Amino acid sequence: MKGKFHGGQALAALVTLLMLFSATLGLWSLLEAKVYDSRFQQKGAEAPPESIVIIGVDDESLHQVGRWPWARSIHGELLDRLEQAKVVCIDISFASDSQEEEDQALAEAIGRHGRVVLAAHLSLEQEGDYINQVLRLPVDPLLMETFSIGFANFPTEEDNIVRRALPMTLFDGYPLPSLALATAMAGEGLDPSELDWQEDGLIVAGSLALPPFHGQGPLIHFRGPAETYETIPYYQVLNGDYPPEYFADKWVLVGPVSPLFKDEFNTPYTQSNMALKGALPTPGVELHATALDAYLNQGYFFKAPLWVNLMSLVFLGFSAYVVSSGRRPWQGLLFLIFLALLWYFFTGVLWSQMNLWVDFVAPAMTALLVYLAATAYNHFFVEQERKKVQGLFGRYVSDKVVDELLKNPDKVALGGQRQIVTVFFSDIRGFTSYSEGKTPEEVVSRLNEYFTVMTSIVFKHGGTLDKYLGDGMMAVFGAPIPQEDHAERALRASLEMCRALEELNRTWEARGEKPFGIGIGLNSGPVLSGNIGSPERMEYTVIGEDVNLSARLESMNKEKGTQIIFSERTLRYMQLPALEDLKIVELGDVAVRGMVQPVKIYTVR
Repeated sequence: MKGKFHGGQALAALVTLLMLFSATLGLWSLLEAKVYDSRFQQKGAEAPPESIVIIGVDDESLHQVGRWPWARSIHGELLDRLEQAKVVCIDISFASDSQEEEDQALAEAIGRHGRVVLAAHLSLEQEGDYINQVLRLPVDPLLMETFSIGFANFPTEEDNIVRRALPMTLFDGYPLPSLALATAMAGEGLDPSELDWQEDGLIVAGSLALPPFHGQGPLIHFRGPAETYETIPYYQVLNGDYPPEYFADKWVLVGPVSPLFKDEFNTPYTQSNMALKGALPTPGVELHATALDAYLNQGYFFKAPLWVNLMSLVFLGFSAYVVSSGRRPWQGLLFLIFLALLWYFFTGVLWSQMNLWVDFVAPAMTALLVYLAATAYNHFFVEQERKKVQGLFGRYVSDKVVDELLKNPDKVALGGQRQIVTVFFSDIRGFTSYSEGKTPEEVVSRLNEYFTVMTSIVFKHGGTLDKYLGDGMMAVFGAPIPQEDHAERALRASLEMCRALEELNRTWEARGEKPFGIGIGLNSGPVLSGNIGSPERMEYTVIGEDVNLSARLESMNKEKGTQIIFSERTLRYMQLPALEDLKIVELGDVAVRGMVQPVKIYTVR
C-alpha cells in the first residue's frame, strides 16, 4: 500500500509540473486578469482627490454650444475661465488646420494661461513596404504657445481592457511623455525634454518617480468606474456657472465624455451588464485623469515576480494533495473549497494592503486538478486496497475499523504479529435443550437473531469478531488495531450483551419461546494475531495460551452461577477509575487444565 501512495504522489507531481509549464507560458493570464478586475469591483468606488477635475464635452454641451467641431475660439474662452487652474490638459485633437483667426484666438488664450498641455496622437502609416510611426501634433500656432504636449494614445490588453498606463514612448530616439505624465510634469514646470529615462528603466521627472519602465506601463489604481472623478459639463463652465476661483490650484482635464465621440475604454470596473450595474466604459479623458492621479499619488499595483507565482502554484498543489489523499471525495472537496477560499482571501489581502498582484487562478486550478487526480487515484487504486482489506477483515470488524486500517496500514501485519489483547468467549446456556424438537430452520433463525445483536455490540465497542462457534462466539479487543483500553472495552461489551439478552428474552417469552442464558469469559495477554490458513482459504484469528484460558473461564460460569468471569490478567490491564461505577467481585483462585499455577478470577455484580 505504501508503494501505491508513492504512485499517488507521482501523479500529483506530474499534474503540478504541467501546470508550472502552462503558467510559465502565460496560458492563465487572461483568467488571472479577470480575477484582478474582480478585486476592484468588490472594493467598490472610492473618493478621488478633489484637486483633479474633468470638464466634459457631454451631450448637453453639444446641444447648448452647437454642432461639433466647435470654433477654437470657444476653447480659448474656456481657458480664460480656467486662469487659476494649476494645469489645464486638453484631450482634444488640434492636428488639422482651422480658420486662422480661430487658431490665433486659441493660441493667445493658451499663452495667457501659461500651463496648458495639448494632446498629440501616435499613428501607424504605411509608405510603400514600410510602416512608419507618425506623431500628429497640434497645428503650429498652438504648438508655439503650449507649455507641453503628450501623446493621448492608451494601450488596451488582449481582452480589450485598460489596466495599465503607458507613461512614455520613444519617438525618433527621444522619450515622449504621455498626456497624463506631461500634465504631471507641467505642474512642476517641466517640459518633455526634462524627462529622464534611466538605465534601470526608472522614469524620473523632477520629484516624480515612476516604476521601472521596460516597454510595458505600470498597473494603475482605478478609483472607480466612469464618472468617479468630478466631471463638470463644458457649457456650464463656459456660461460662468463656476467662478474662476473654483478651479484654483486644480488639475483640470478637458475632453469629450459623450458616447457620440466613441472615445471610451473598458476598465476593471466595466462589467458585462453595464447599464444595470452602473459600470459603463470610461471616457478617454477620465483615463488620463486616472493616470495623472496615479503619477501624482503613487497609485500603482505590482505584478508578483514569476518565481513567486510558480512557488504559490507548487504550494497549493502540495496542499491539495495533502488534504485529498486518503480521504473520501466529499471530504477532500470540502478541504479543497476551504483551501481555495483561504488562498483567495490571502491574495486579496496582498492586493488591498500591499498593492501586490499574486496569481489566484493557476494555483487554484492546480489544487483542483491535483484533487481530481488524487480522487481518481483513490478510486482506482486505493479502492482496490479497501476491497482487499474489506475482504480480509470486513466479516470481523466494523466499517470504522476498516477505515482505520486503510488510513494506518502499518498497524496490521497480515503475516502475523504479537499484540496485547483481551480475548472474549461466550456461549448460550440452555441452547441444547432449546434445540430439541426444533427444525433446523427454527434453530438457525433464533441463532441469527441472537448473533445479530451480539455482533453489533462487539463492533460498537471496537472489537473484532473472530468466529462463531456453534452457539458461541469468539471476539478480540485490541487487534488488529491496538487499543490501550482493550480490557475495559471487552468488559463493557460483555455487560451490554447481558442487558441485550434480557431484552431478547422478554421478546422471545412474549412469543412463547424459551429464553436463553449466557456465559462470558475474558482473559488478557500477548497473542499472535494474523491471517492463518492456506493460500486458498485464510482467516483472521489470534493464537496463544491466553486464548485458551479465556475459553476455560467461559465454561466456569456454570459452576460459579455467574454470567461473566474474567481473569486477574484482564484486571491488570483495566483502568480501574474508568470502571468505578461497577462492582467487581473476586471469586478466588481456580485450577485451570493445562496451567501449572492457579488463576485468580473475578466477576461483576
